Amino acid sequence: MVYEFRLPDIGEGVAEGEVVRWFVAEGDVVQEDGPLVSVLTDKANVEIPSPKSGRILKLHAAVGEKVKVGGLLVTIDAEGAPGPAPSAAPAIGAPAAPPASAPASVPSPAPGPAGRVLATPAVRRLAAERGIDLGSVRGSGTGGRIVEADLIAAGPGPALLASPPGSSAPAPAPPTVAAAAPPAPSPASPAPAAALPPAPPSASEERIPIRGLRRVISEHMAAATHTAAHFTYVEEIDVTELVRLRDRMSKHVEKQGVKLSYLPFIVKAVIAGLRAHPWMNATMDDARQELVVHRDYNIGIATAAPDGLLVPVLHGADRKSVAALAKEIAELGERGRAGKLTRAELSGGTFTISSLGALGGVLATPILNYPEVGILGVHRIVRRPVYKADGSLGPAELMNLSVSLDHRVLDGIVGALFLSVVKSNLEDPHQLLAELA
Repeated sequence: MVYEFRLPDIGEGVAEGEVVRWFVAEGDVVQEDGPLVSVLTDKANVEIPSPKSGRILKLHAAVGEKVKVGGLLVTIDAEGAPGPAPSAAPAIGAPAAPPASAPASVPSPAPGPAGRVLATPAVRRLAAERGIDLGSVRGSGTGGRIVEADLIAAGPGPALLASPPGSSAPAPAPPTVAAAAPPAPSPASPAPAAALPPAPPSASEERIPIRGLRRVISEHMAAATHTAAHFTYVEEIDVTELVRLRDRMSKHVEKQGVKLSYLPFIVKAVIAGLRAHPWMNATMDDARQELVVHRDYNIGIATAAPDGLLVPVLHGADRKSVAALAKEIAELGERGRAGKLTRAELSGGTFTISSLGALGGVLATPILNYPEVGILGVHRIVRRPVYKADGSLGPAELMNLSVSLDHRVLDGIVGALFLSVVKSNLEDPHQLLAELA
């Protein structure tokens, strides 16, 4: 029985997903509930298992391609008995792969001249275009499967490097993308895709596809800068007392196995500022032209991960202690770097804090986490001499904070007043511990 598997409804308004990784190739045998495909939706990677056991007949979406909910993902021969999987048909001009002696679902070593070549039809076609013998390429994918990056690392094949017949001069360098023209299709071949052809390989450059999380970040940043009118206000904070308080508290908090940074105190100070100026704790509904002011304080913490920037959310941050915030920030950061954050942990933010810690620099203009209307940039702490109120000169721990806001709905004075409250609470941090329950 041929079974057509479509992208399921993952919930919470998800309309489409981007294919990040296939765990199978055409011809592979897959078991029910075995790993099938990883799909990215709203920054959360979702691993979708196979709904049936059988042999993969056709993958209908390439890595990097977006698929609508209900769109066709893969065709499975649900009656295909586990056995030797025929290799995918090679592209014209590509060497034929010898038959496998074991099911394709069993991981195989990296391919060699005498081994089975594991590669998708798209990779085989690209190898043929570049004159690369797949049998000579070591695959870095699952089970030794050859991926596009392996072809880039292998460089051009001998067919591209060979001199023209009858000439002793070396072959000319491959043409640039601007000068390249797609070949005219033959009557028997399908029409070429609308996408640009792969750029010719070059030893002097590396081309990295903008896919997965990085593409989501790219689209999100473009939407934020093209929609909101950014305005940034900067204030210098004397955090001398905060440094002392944090040093005294850290030895007690760290007994619980939690490292205490300055971020939990900054979260508390931000919440004090948001309470004083509630329009900062809001998101913009552009479709209805409404500012949505939130009563919950869900603070996003921008976190660097291997694939790009993530913003896990501290839900109900106003109800948590400094130690509890420190623990949750550490746990979310660890889960984010491991790619294990859930959609709920990445959703529902009302205001964002972006900090690079000791690498925070002197000043930056943070980009709004749209549709939020405010974001705080935290910069590094430095010791400098300052004049005290009594006229004496002494050392102080200084830090810059920069707040960006959506100037369409918030005037600059709102950002300045908000930051003055944050400044007051950080310069006298004992206020943060004097909250009534």
